[in-house]
Amino acid sequence: MSGPQAGRTAASGGIAVAAGTTVANVLSYGLSLAGARLLAPEQYGVFVALLAVSLVASVPALALQAVVAVRIVRAAGARSRAAAEAVGLGLAAAGTMLVVGVLAAPVLDRFLSLGGPATALWVAVAVAATTALAALQGIAQGRKDFHRLAVILIVYAAARVAGGIVGLLVRDDVTGSLAGVAAGVLGATALAWLLVGRPRPARGGWRVTELLVAGQALAGLYLLTNLDPVLARHYLPPAEAGLYGAGAVLAKAAFFLPQAVVLVLLPQLAAAPRPGRALWTGVAVLAGLGALMTGVTRLAGGLAVSAVGGSAYRELAGPAWMFVAVGSALGIVQLLLYAQLAMDRAHATIAVWVVVAAEAVLIATVAHHSLTQIVGAALAVALTATVLGLAWTARTALVTRSQPATVPGGS
Repeated sequence: MSGPQAGRTAASGGIAVAAGTTVANVLSYGLSLAGARLLAPEQYGVFVALLAVSLVASVPALALQAVVAVRIVRAAGARSRAAAEAVGLGLAAAGTMLVVGVLAAPVLDRFLSLGGPATALWVAVAVAATTALAALQGIAQGRKDFHRLAVILIVYAAARVAGGIVGLLVRDDVTGSLAGVAAGVLGATALAWLLVGRPRPARGGWRVTELLVAGQALAGLYLLTNLDPVLARHYLPPAEAGLYGAGAVLAKAAFFLPQAVVLVLLPQLAAAPRPGRALWTGVAVLAGLGALMTGVTRLAGGLAVSAVGGSAYRELAGPAWMFVAVGSALGIVQLLLYAQLAMDRAHATIAVWVVVAAEAVLIATVAHHSLTQIVGAALAVALTATVLGLAWTARTALVTRSQPATVPGGS
């Protein structure tokens, strides 16, 4: 494929994935809104807690998608075989997550006072199905079939929300809703399998270490994006902690909004022996979007805060831009982390946990006396991680350029 044609294809795919991720993110809020209106407050608290458990348990699925996408890119002429092996890996990973979920169900039942393990079991089914779906998304991503990937993202989000709402209407309780969510995700997984060509599962030479490296790196990243609101809840008075929670929503919006950039660039990063123009273009795009979002929020913080929580959170208008800046900086860190994973640089991913520890120590020791202190510490850590990540990546590019060329993924 020629350069201009490849550029047009990437641009078209980027638009499709951007639209798909945007629609999926909007739909994902529908289930929480429906639960707030259809469940009693005491049930809604359990509902939100179990949705959070599902989100945390889905981190291995994100790692699986990244590993599969990289493998599909590097398979070259053997992509059909690689896709079959990816389905086999996805089913094995889903089975593992299901077993873990079943074993954890009694623990969740006691910890959250669910009144029985059935509700937690439906969470396990939904997480297992999401894990299998991630392998199929990785196949589409690795093939650079971004239009089909966008369809899968939207179908997954829509089926999940529709199933959960139907379950709420039929059973009028948390168990019914989560059973509906599980049914919706299973249906979306079946449709995704059809969309990627119905590959039959096969065994392959997958290394467990690949998943472990990607899993721990992404777990560290997602812990980093959620650490400061947890610490704010611990150190700040309840009212101020509530304000911080609303600010954290802005940070997450800034972090997740440009996800399409990462999804589109990962296959290109996996195909290159070292960081190149695609990575630096992605960094520039994310930096530009982050600066724009931060600037707009700085000028119109009141509108941003009203959109999140209403007039009750107007005190957040001043520091709102800091939350957006945190999310934007961590978005760049995410792209740099995926670049390291694509280059099989496992040791580089450990740096994420160093950053997590640094933020925890900074807030716990000196920066926890006010909302602005905590978000200021989070911003300082995020910007420092971004600068160090850029320097590390640039050094990697220089080192690999001075070495003999090797086949990506080879020994």
